[in-house]
Parts: sequence; structure tokens; C-alpha cells
Amino acid sequence: MPRIGVFGAMASGKSTVSKWFREWGAALVEGDALGWSVLEEPEIVAGLRAEFGPRIVDASGGIDRARLGPVVFAEPAAMDRLNALVQPRLRARVRAALEEAPPGVVVLDAAMLTTWGLEPELDGVVEVRAAEERRLERLRASRGYAEAEALARILGQRLPPVRNAKRHWVLQNDGGSAELRRAAEEVWREIAALR
Repeated sequence: MPRIGVFGAMASGKSTVSKWFREWGAALVEGDALGWSVLEEPEIVAGLRAEFGPRIVDASGGIDRARLGPVVFAEPAAMDRLNALVQPRLRARVRAALEEAPPGVVVLDAAMLTTWGLEPELDGVVEVRAAEERRLERLRASRGYAEAEALARILGQRLPPVRNAKRHWVLQNDGGSAELRRAAEEVWREIAALR
């Protein structure tokens, strides 16, 4: 059962590639969805509220991700405090989801993959890269961020490089969707052969 991580910075195209891999037969573990579920845990909500104050809490008492984002992306120390609270629980959930996945190729879509140091636990890592200008364009177009907010998010995301991976594929995503899909298909053929 090959387990493959798909990694890339915000707006690089990693989730698009991951969804294509699911379309082509992989089971998909979505790191973002697991992260959002961790933010709903009462203990995590209480810890984040204590750390960042009531400004990040919505009317129902839960974490408002739209308010939390600008706070933590604006200051590296704030992101470090968020990660210290959330990441241990999230890493445990990711590992459990990988273990519970059905037989066959399992793809982990997770920007934080290298932050967690999961590369040696996987059979390979697909890194999706894109130039900062392209990522800024995509964030503004797809998520409606103003240029300053998009840039703050890009600069606030500090991801370590891939280390100690058994296999490491790199997809450069500065062209169009068709070009990325063709490159992803080539990588998928190699991944499927690992079975």
C-alpha cells in the first residue's frame, strides 16, 4: 500500500494534484480537513482563545478561521504559538488516518508535511512548486484576498524543504492546468507502479 505525500506552499496547486490522484484511484487524506476538525476540539478552542483572545472566536464560541488567519500570518511568533497548540494533535490524526486508509495508493495532501517530518514514513513525496507571483495571482483570484493579505499569507507560511524522502518528485506549476495535469499523470504512473 504505497503512501504518498503531496506537499507545496499555499496556492501552488498541491490540492489540485491530490484530487487528480484521487480521480485516478488513490484514497485521499486531506490535511486541511483534519486541521479544521482539530480546531473544533474544545481543548484546542480554549487554548487558542487563551493565546489569541476573543477576537478569533465566532458568535457560537468556535474558532473563526477567517479571523485567526490574519493574526497568525502577520507575525511568525504568532504562527509558532498556533502550531505549538494545534500540530501535535493534528500529526496524531494524520498518522491515524493513514493507518485507517483502505488498501491501495494513499495520498496525503498536506502543506505541513515537511514541518511534521513525515517524509521517512511515506513511500514518496510529490512537491508542487509555483513562483510567488503566480501564487499571489491565484490567491487573489480564487480566495478574493487583497494583494497585501495574500502576500502576508505567502510570506507567513514557512515550510521546510523535503528531507529524507524515499522518493521525491517535483511538479513545477507556473503554466496552465493542462500542463500540470500532464506532468502529474507521469508521476502517477510511477506511483501506481509501486504497488
